Amino acid sequence: MAESTRRLLIVFTVLLLATAVWSVAQKRRTTSRERSFGRVDVEDVVKIEITGQGKEVMLEHHGGRWMLTEPLEYPANQTAVEDLLEKTGELAVVNLVSSNPGNHDLYEVGHDTGMLVRLFGGRDGNRELFAYYVGKMTSDFNHTYVREFGQNDVYTATGLLSGYVDKEVGAWRDRTILDLPLETIQEVHAAKDSIEYVLARRGRLAGAPDTPWTVLYAGDSEPVEADSSQAVRIARKLASLSASGFPVFEGEVSVDWEEPLGSLRVVMTDGSSHEVRIWEIPDDQNRFYVRRDAGETVFLMYRSNLDLLWQQREDLAVGESGDPGSG
Repeated sequence: MAESTRRLLIVFTVLLLATAVWSVAQKRRTTSRERSFGRVDVEDVVKIEITGQGKEVMLEHHGGRWMLTEPLEYPANQTAVEDLLEKTGELAVVNLVSSNPGNHDLYEVGHDTGMLVRLFGGRDGNRELFAYYVGKMTSDFNHTYVREFGQNDVYTATGLLSGYVDKEVGAWRDRTILDLPLETIQEVHAAKDSIEYVLARRGRLAGAPDTPWTVLYAGDSEPVEADSSQAVRIARKLASLSASGFPVFEGEVSVDWEEPLGSLRVVMTDGSSHEVRIWEIPDDQNRFYVRRDAGETVFLMYRSNLDLLWQQREDLAVGESGDPGSG
């Protein structure tokens, strides 16, 4: 073996050994600094406080469901709360990145820069089970910086956690407008502009044909067969009608709440009914204001989610456009 080759092998071996020693030392050093991140049984959580970035949200578990109690009282978005608890329960800490309190703001896990999540339980619901800060995402966009409340250590945790925590108040509110059993919907009364009809199941309208669904448009003398597939789509839409969000009113609102643009009324098997009223939004062609029954809550809905409910005669009544319908 040539002398030059032998020297290269020796240098390579030395470098390899040095790298191995450095890796072991780093691993030992990191391990010695790391400690287990706090864990909590989310089944014990009955209250959640989220503060930071000018937001203050409180959620409490009452009567089998979550309620938003601050900054207003309203049924909570159950999915949003459950997703946060699930993410907290399985919080996977990957690396310890700093123990220097001077770096908290750098990773946005400081008192003024992070989002603080506090979980409470116990008999009276006021015993703190776990609290942690959610900071900014890492440069690889796959992790988030986190810090346990009262501790200096900053870790990276798997996933983008800010989306579960840093929400506007409207995102914590239940967006359900109507939640009805589809099979108990017997009639749909729709009115908007020049469109006005009653869509009904078999036998609900006098003089109607013996078909699964019939429709009677304003001005017609007798109901006719309705396209069953369209009828079911309308009923299904109203059975689980959800908003896209909630408006934030600032100053005077130029809406005449006594004069809605349109209305939808659903009549159930037991004779009860539920009404949804719709208003145009000034300077907004894509969304509507919506209220249900006599409630004061104002929802937002996109036009595309309501267009289905305003069916022209030729689209809903069988035979109007030469289409025999789906029966």
